[in-house]
Amino acid sequence: LLIVAPVLLGPARAASPVTCNPMELSSCAGAILTSALPTAACCSKLKEQRPCFCQYQQNPNLRGYINSDNSKKVSKSCGVPIPAC
Repeated sequence: LLIVAPVLLGPARAASPVTCNPMELSSCAGAILTSALPTAACCSKLKEQRPCFCQYQQNPNLRGYINSDNSKKVSKSCGVPIPAC
């Protein structure tokens, strides 16, 4: 039984890491740029990409979008807080 249990249970699998790609947030462009309500797809991508926000804030080309008032409204509407980096 001690020999079979590890084989049946297998190794514990870690959650797959997030691939940080700001293009994944393209579904949020309308909400961020025009103050429109975010879509469900936008909120889903925000949740998925949240671990990448600090990396995005360090990028001079993305910083303005992440720190904009509209981005903060979108993240709040989706229930995805922007982390303090």
